[in-house]
Amino acid sequence: MLKDERALADGKSGQEPLSYGSYLRVPELTSLQSPLGDPPVHDEMLFIIVQQAQELWFKQILWDLKQVIRALSNDDLHEAIRLVQRSVRILQILSQEAQILATMPPHAFHGFRHVLSPASGFESLQFRELEYASGLSDPTFLKLLDKHIGLELLQEEWPVSLSQAVKAAMSSDPIEWWTQVYDDPHGHPVWFQLAEALSEYEVYFAEWRFHHIKLVERSIGDHVPGTAGSTGAGYLGKTLGYKFFPELWEARNRLTLKYTQPAPAD
Repeated sequence: MLKDERALADGKSGQEPLSYGSYLRVPELTSLQSPLGDPPVHDEMLFIIVQQAQELWFKQILWDLKQVIRALSNDDLHEAIRLVQRSVRILQILSQEAQILATMPPHAFHGFRHVLSPASGFESLQFRELEYASGLSDPTFLKLLDKHIGLELLQEEWPVSLSQAVKAAMSSDPIEWWTQVYDDPHGHPVWFQLAEALSEYEVYFAEWRFHHIKLVERSIGDHVPGTAGSTGAGYLGKTLGYKFFPELWEARNRLTLKYTQPAPAD
């Protein structure tokens, strides 16, 4: 695609030279926001733009995770750290975007919510893919995933998840290895940086979930069904306990026990 566009820029096709707008497909991009509320609701435009922006950021994180997994398989921890840290910054932006959407009052959302009634946020294929690609293996999640997307499809796309790639790069038991890294960060400086980057990825992913839950509660309440028959905030609240890298947190438990247990008596 880019090669064809460069040809346009060189004037080889006889068409207009490549411009900022044509390179970024700005006319096509800004034509994709089509509020459907009847009567029209002013804030529906905000809802569509924020959700579309989040889908674009999901695409970027998925794009980077592929490279992170390749880097880990090649023992290039520095590149893996760089890209995980970038994903962390994107997750911070996603949380902020959810807060922007919180400026929409409940009555405005209900003005077009009926348009969304056949659909559910669980149908965000990219977000579900992102959870799976990161390493989420909760049985309830996998069951819902298989129902809405198809587990076999994702297994083909992601034969190795981020969590699996991290464990494959280690030479010993993951919990024991992370415990050693956190007990002696100066002796394992690059691994320590990776551990911190993955921990932040986990934390800010959970922060995005939290802001999303609170957004749902602000919009429709915390005891009513979501769209498409989903349980709304009820299911979302359970997702706060999801973890991609449980070994990282268990290592902290072990380290705490090590330093808080009484010394053996002489």
